[in-house]
Amino acid sequence: MERLDYIVAMLEKTLGTRSKRHIMGGALISVSLLFGGLALTVMTLKTDIKEDEDNNELEDY
Repeated sequence: MERLDYIVAMLEKTLGTRSKRHIMGGALISVSLLFGGLALTVMTLKTDIKEDEDNNELEDY
C-alpha cells in the first residue's frame, strides 16, 4: 500500500501543472498510435504469409 501512495504522490508532483499534463497526454497518444500501427502491421503480415504458404502448396501439386 505504501508503494501505491508513493506512485500517486510522484504522479501528482510530476503532473502538477496543466502544461505538463498536456505534454504527457500527447506522449501517451503518440505511443499508443505507434503500438497500434505495429499491431496492424503484424496482423496484415501474418495474413500475407499464410496466403503465400497456401499458394506455394497449390503450386507444388
